[in-house]
Order: sequence, then C-alpha cells, then structure tokens
Amino acid sequence: MYTTDRRVLTSGAVTAGAIAVLAAVGLSVDNTGPTGAPDINQIAETSTTVPTITETPVPPTSPDAPPPPPETTDPGAAHIVPATIPDGPLGIPGIALDAYHRATDRLNAQTPSCEMDWTLLAGIGQVESNQGRGLFDPHGNTLGRILGPRLDGSMPGTAVITDTDGGRFDGDHQFDRAVGPVQFIPSTWAVLGRDGNDDSVADPNNIYDGALAAATLLCDQGGSMGDPAARTRAVLAYNNSLAYVANVNAWAHGYAVNAYPLPADLPEIHRPEPTVEPPAHCPEGWEGDPTAAPAPAVPGEPAPPVPGCTEATPPSTPPTSPTPPTSAPAETAPALPSPTVPGPAAPPAPPLFGLPCIPPFCVPPPA
Repeated sequence: MYTTDRRVLTSGAVTAGAIAVLAAVGLSVDNTGPTGAPDINQIAETSTTVPTITETPVPPTSPDAPPPPPETTDPGAAHIVPATIPDGPLGIPGIALDAYHRATDRLNAQTPSCEMDWTLLAGIGQVESNQGRGLFDPHGNTLGRILGPRLDGSMPGTAVITDTDGGRFDGDHQFDRAVGPVQFIPSTWAVLGRDGNDDSVADPNNIYDGALAAATLLCDQGGSMGDPAARTRAVLAYNNSLAYVANVNAWAHGYAVNAYPLPADLPEIHRPEPTVEPPAHCPEGWEGDPTAAPAPAVPGEPAPPVPGCTEATPPSTPPTSPTPPTSAPAETAPALPSPTVPGPAAPPAPPLFGLPCIPPFCVPPPA
C-alpha cells in the first residue's frame, strides 16, 4: 500500500514534524520500486494519530528587494468562461486545462526558479482522479464529491487521522478522508489550501483551488521542475511511490505531445480507488434531487446526466396580442356616435289657460 501526502507544508518548506504527520493521504503507497531512489522528505508514516504543524521562521528580506506579487495576481490567466473552453490534449476537460495553466502562471510569477509545467499538474490530476472524472460545474467544482478511503487505520499502510474539518470538505465527522480532484486531506488543506480562482474561497473540491495548492506543494520541495532529480523528489513528496512518479511523468509527457502513454509506461500503483458521492444539487438548468454520482465523462461526448435530475422545462409565455394603433388611419371611416341611454321620463307639462287681458298690463294689438 502507499502512504501519500500532499499534506502539511508551511509557506516555504516541509519540516520533519509535518513530514511525520502527513503520511496518509487517502491512497495507498507502493514502495516496491527499484532501489537507489533519491533522498526525499519522507511523508509516509503509518503510526501518526494527530497532525503536527511546525512553523518555519521566515528569513528576513532585503529592504531593496521588490515585494512579492499579491495572492490575487493572476498574470497569465485567460479568464475564459469555463463553459466555453474546449477540451485539450487527450480529451482533458477544458476547465481543468485552464486551471492548470492558471496555477502554472501564478507559481512561475511568484517563484520563477520552480519552472512549473502545466503538464506536470495535469499528470497528477489524471493519476489522482482521472481529471475529476471530467465532470465540473461552470465554476470548477466537481460534480459529486471525490473521496479517498476513511483514515481510521482499518487499511494497511495508512495513518489514523481523526476529523480536523468538522466534515466540512469530506462529510466525515469522525475521521479525515482525501478530498477533491487532486486528493488533499483536510488537515493538510488547512495549511496548504489556496484560492486559485479568486472567489475568496479555498475549496479542495474545486479544480482551480486544488491545482494551485498542488503546484505550491511541488515547488516548496525546492529545485526546478525541469530538473529530473528535483522533479522526482517533488512528486515523491506528493506520493511516496516510484510507480506513482512513473505514471505522473508518463501522462505529463502524453499531454505535452498529445499521445497516450504506452501500458509499459504505466506501472500498477497499489492503492484503493476513491469513491464518488452524489452532488448536493442538480446542475444548472436541471431540477430534481441527485440519487447517485454521474458516470465518468467520455472525451468528446456530452457530459452524462446526473441520476435523479431532469432537464428543467422553460416556462411557457402566453402569446401577446398586437397593440392597437393610437390613432386611426386617414382612410378609416368616422366613428359612430355612442348610443344614448334613455333617462327617466319627464313629468307632463301643466295645462295652459287663456286669461283675459286687463289694461294697463295688456299691450293693445297693432292697428
């Protein structure tokens, strides 16, 4: 089995205490690789029960040194609406490809000596979760929570890590589990988590946040990712398995040349498969209650529907009648007078009586 860790790192280095803690990533570790492996920060420990984080003093900086770029700086991000991003090499989801490019641009701006390569992050995302199973919402959140095994000591080669996040990310209130498309355990995410899409939330279930955190972990191991020895050391810190390193490098090369790795380049990694829980809500434009996680996406094919969700029917609008003209055309016949409603009958006039004319009030008739 393999003990992994993407686990506890301070801002600049992994300390010996943190290394002993983060041994159990949720995936097993294959330590059956060839002898002569390079010296690495050992992150595989099976007896640790409580994570320990040791702060590393930050060395003073020169007053003339330029300030580091702010955390929100994203110099190379394309800021494309994820729903419009096409799939990349080997069918990699466009939103995952965008996340890897953004994380690479940001890390290389902050730490140029790291020389991060987006294909390395893509290789890790492929090996860890098959690129989140190709299912993301428009914001980069996985459709269905991807969880590693429960770290309760029941599986050989894994540590016992009691709950550290109150079930916020992994849904488990007793023990931690690796979470998300790049598989971080909550106790490590509390230290290493990053906000990769500038939404003020660091969530391991989001591909943008997970990609930036993974890139940070790799660069914190020191050296350039273009140097094979430093790159191997960094990936082994992510997962202490030479078979894992071989798989990640094979997929990274495949993405670089747009060609699938050969089976001989993908040695078996002894580890349990992560489980996928149903999403909490139906995707946008769908309604109902999810009953299960959707099937994995097939490159080039529409995303499979979420079981229990049906496409929402747009509300029907009644036909609108044309607005009558405000004035009649010139040739229109004149309007007829409105009929009058007869009122109550008038009382009969009094009878007329002829009276004799009495002078001087009478005017004599003309002669």
